[in-house]
Amino acid sequence: MTSSFAVLSTRKKASEVHSKLKEDGLLVSTLKPMQHGEKIAFPVVEGTLELDFEMIQVINPHVKLAKILENPPKKWEMLGDLVVFPENTFTGDESYDWHAVAKAVGGKRLAIQSEVSPGMMRQSKLQLLFGNDGWVIHKENFVDYEFNATKVMFSSGNVTERCRMGQLNLDDEIVIDAYCGIGYYTIPMLVNGGAKLVHACEINPDSIDGLKKGLLRNNVDKRCIIYQGDNCETLQNLCGIADRVVLGLIPSSEPTWKLAVDCLKPEGGIIHVHMNVDERKIDQWVEETLDWFSKTSGKKATALHLEKVKWYCPHIRHIVLDISIN
Repeated sequence: MTSSFAVLSTRKKASEVHSKLKEDGLLVSTLKPMQHGEKIAFPVVEGTLELDFEMIQVINPHVKLAKILENPPKKWEMLGDLVVFPENTFTGDESYDWHAVAKAVGGKRLAIQSEVSPGMMRQSKLQLLFGNDGWVIHKENFVDYEFNATKVMFSSGNVTERCRMGQLNLDDEIVIDAYCGIGYYTIPMLVNGGAKLVHACEINPDSIDGLKKGLLRNNVDKRCIIYQGDNCETLQNLCGIADRVVLGLIPSSEPTWKLAVDCLKPEGGIIHVHMNVDERKIDQWVEETLDWFSKTSGKKATALHLEKVKWYCPHIRHIVLDISIN
């Protein structure tokens, strides 16, 4: 542990404060921010409050791994303390000190990635290589996610969108998350966005187990109501109540577009539409989508923002269109 000056921030403002401190050159990058009571403490170069922070290890893990493995992978993913190597990293015949492998890259358990199930529940096929179970606590943007990585998926590529949803000002808003999963957007909207209440719809019971644990861990369970089952049915019971609806499903959330419109309050609101779209046809898709929502709602549909989240495959982008309907 190393002593440093510290700045305290609420969890809701943590991302904003972190960015500002970094921009102003005040953040001590060699020390880890940490939770301090109900707040987040950031190590800074000057101030009045002093706290002890954990050092950030800067030893190149690739070098460590090369001393243990014959053909070490060039990349991996960290979910909490679980190290996830790409599919086909090992043949299954190797005999290594798996504890040493995990430790070399800063983890405690090991797993091999596999394609997510193409079914409606998007179940994980991740295989545990070393460790007792797949439950992880994954920290991201001052939010804690809790889930069983061997049963439900977690897309690290969507990190910017999870952060963006938490940065929205949702004070006093009632939000419906139509495909909530383990709370990818639900929890940031509650913790950092300040949403008054989120109605979270999810069909996968394993995802709901993780969502419940995550809500409790972040102390926001009192502001979330969970609806298990097919959202084509559960959304019908939420008509006319929402200021905002999140349709976070790819490749397409189109089956619930009409339901999302019906869920908005009579005066209208905002819908976040996720979609996989050909990069060359995004402008056309936006125009056609706005036209559809205008005709369906009987109101004016306006594009507030278009977020290009990530490449899904060559020429195909995962995008999010924020639509205001009023």
